[in-house]
Amino acid sequence: MGGCCSCLTRFLSSSGIEMSENSRTEDLVAGESMPQVHSIDIGMSAPTIQTSIDSSAEVQGHGLALLDVTVEQDRAYWEWRVRMNGDATSSWPPMFGVSNKRNAKFYEILAESAVPPEKHGTKFMCAAPNLKDGDVVGVVVRQSEIPMIQLYLNGEAQDGLVVSRFRGTVYPSIFLPECSEGSISASFLYREEQFVHGSPR
Repeated sequence: MGGCCSCLTRFLSSSGIEMSENSRTEDLVAGESMPQVHSIDIGMSAPTIQTSIDSSAEVQGHGLALLDVTVEQDRAYWEWRVRMNGDATSSWPPMFGVSNKRNAKFYEILAESAVPPEKHGTKFMCAAPNLKDGDVVGVVVRQSEIPMIQLYLNGEAQDGLVVSRFRGTVYPSIFLPECSEGSISASFLYREEQFVHGSPR
């Protein structure tokens, strides 16, 4: 029984997000609602990615990071709160969107190739330049519309920061560039009470 897994559907009432994740049935207690707890999936993320000691939903390091939950609903929304630590300087801006499932072998193969890090699984992501400390990047997914992904910066839609289409099972994702000075980190916000700006109507 302990090894049996079930697919749990979670709802975010304010944004219309429905996400599902694998969870052990032993974690369920009859009659109790389970709080939503999602975190960076280290197994699907680049080996140079770490999570904060204080929060597994805060991503540090550099490279591609995927969350441990798939985007299931037609309409979805989440936010990333960005932190620029020190005089963060990089040759490529952070990227936001979704990515297909990854594993250690994926990163091993790419490490031996000439593919630049910002191209590692970021096909369904947008680069957000000129971010400042404390900026909030909102990601809107509408799978039945074109574009399927639209980025918002501090509550405002950003022209050109869109992904027309994506395919397959996808996970909320972020790409953090390697910085020559300082560093960039970000926190994944997915519950109504966490949102800084909230889903656009």
